[in-house]
Amino acid sequence: MKFGSSSHGLGDYLLLSAILKYFPNQFTIQLPPEKQRFSILFKDLAKIEITDKIQTLPDLGPCGEHYATRKLRNFFGDDAVLLDNRPLVLYSDIESEKWVAEYLKNKPNPAIFVPTCSPQWKNVRNIPEQIAKSVYKQVEANYTPIVCQSSANFLNIGEHQLTDLDLKKYVCLLKKVGLYFGANTGDYHLMTAVGGRAFVYQPEDHNLFISSEWDYNHPNNTYYTWRVS
Repeated sequence: MKFGSSSHGLGDYLLLSAILKYFPNQFTIQLPPEKQRFSILFKDLAKIEITDKIQTLPDLGPCGEHYATRKLRNFFGDDAVLLDNRPLVLYSDIESEKWVAEYLKNKPNPAIFVPTCSPQWKNVRNIPEQIAKSVYKQVEANYTPIVCQSSANFLNIGEHQLTDLDLKKYVCLLKKVGLYFGANTGDYHLMTAVGGRAFVYQPEDHNLFISSEWDYNHPNNTYYTWRVS
C-alpha cells in the first residue's frame, strides 16, 4: 500500500508516522521531489517513493478530532481513539550526532525555542512577538535557549540561533536536547516524534485553528493559549 500527504508541511508528514509505527515497514510513503529530504523521517518505518502522483488516505471521523486519529481510523475504525496517535521518528546518523555533541558544548541545560512557524501560517501560529520575548526570558532563567527557525519567517531573538538547520542535524539535536518551548508547528511535532517534552504556545480556538486537531493527549505535552482578538 502506498500513500502520502495532500499537505506538505513537516507536521503533515509526521502524522503519517503515527500509522507506520503500528505497521512497520509494511507501507510505502510517497513524497514529491521537492520534499525528498523528508525521507529520513520514515527510516526503519516505511519504504519511500519519490513521485508527483500522490495517493492519500481519507480523513475519517468527526471534524475536530486529531488528524492522526482520523487517519488511523482507516485501519482501526472506532478503536483508533484508543491508540497513541503521536508521531515517531527513529532516524540517527553518527556524523549528525557528533555535530550535536560539539554544538552543545558549553550550553548547560539546553532547550529548543521556536517562536515562529512556516510563512503561510505566520498570522495564525506565530507566537506574538511580545509573548515570545516574555516566554524566552522565562526559559532563559533556567535553561540555555537554542532558537531554531527558518529564514523565511524569522524573529531575531536570543544569543544562540540556528537558522535553516539541516534536517538530519535537527532530528539529532532534538533527540539530544529533549525539551521544547515554542509554537504549534512542525518543530513541535518533530520533538514529540523523538520522545521529547514540549511546552507549546498556541492561539485560542477560532475559525483558522482548532487545537484538538493538533494537540496530543500525553503528559509529555503541555499547552498554553493566547487570546485572539
